[in-house]
Amino acid sequence: MTMALPQMTPDLVQAFQHALQAALTLVVSHAVGVGIVMYMDLSGRWERYAICKSRSKKTMADYWPGWKSFCVDLVLVFIPCVTLLIWFQADAIFRSRDTVPQATAKLVSGYVLGKIWAAGAHYLLHHPRLYAIHRRHHQKPAHLVASSAWEDSFIEYAVMEMPSFGLTLCIFPTLWWMHLMHFVWHGMDGASSHSGFKAPGLLGFLFDGEYHYYHHAHLTVNYAELEILDKLFGTHHSQKERFSKRAS
Repeated sequence: MTMALPQMTPDLVQAFQHALQAALTLVVSHAVGVGIVMYMDLSGRWERYAICKSRSKKTMADYWPGWKSFCVDLVLVFIPCVTLLIWFQADAIFRSRDTVPQATAKLVSGYVLGKIWAAGAHYLLHHPRLYAIHRRHHQKPAHLVASSAWEDSFIEYAVMEMPSFGLTLCIFPTLWWMHLMHFVWHGMDGASSHSGFKAPGLLGFLFDGEYHYYHHAHLTVNYAELEILDKLFGTHHSQKERFSKRAS
């Protein structure tokens, strides 16, 4: 007697297909951001704008580990979680009657809530008993490249990064194409925060990695991606007494 395997319902199949679309959107967005920074880096055009003056000459091989980790995170965490969230909120997403201003307000609210979660989780991951989970991400400042954003363990990704995506889908579901814009922003933002450069001009502004660089250089500052959160909790790099612990 054989046991039949459970069949995926049409709704779950649709959710999975849209989760793949979200993952592809995130990958393409991140690839564009990393590609721009990598070109400026490897061509030497931004050499003088490296934040870490002891930064060594990079090659394409330096950008590869982050991509491998990113792909593992997508397969093990992102796609399964987003599939379930889309399936759970399918009606609110695919039958949404939100106007663009309403959808924008929802995404901004979800983004801020997600960043609050990520900042809190990030702070907790620096606790001595939890830091082993986070240590892999904390490479030396001289080794930072734009693809380093998700060079982490899948556990860290699940605890810190995934909720920052998921809270928006779960609590503020809205027009699907607007959620895709949210993933575009996250992909570009990851490349920007870990670029390791502070260059002039529009590209320099879009890929300014100075704020998060200080976190890698000084472990007790800049846990958040929204500066106001660090200022509220006394962990902003401008509060110079926090610069007591150096990255090893």
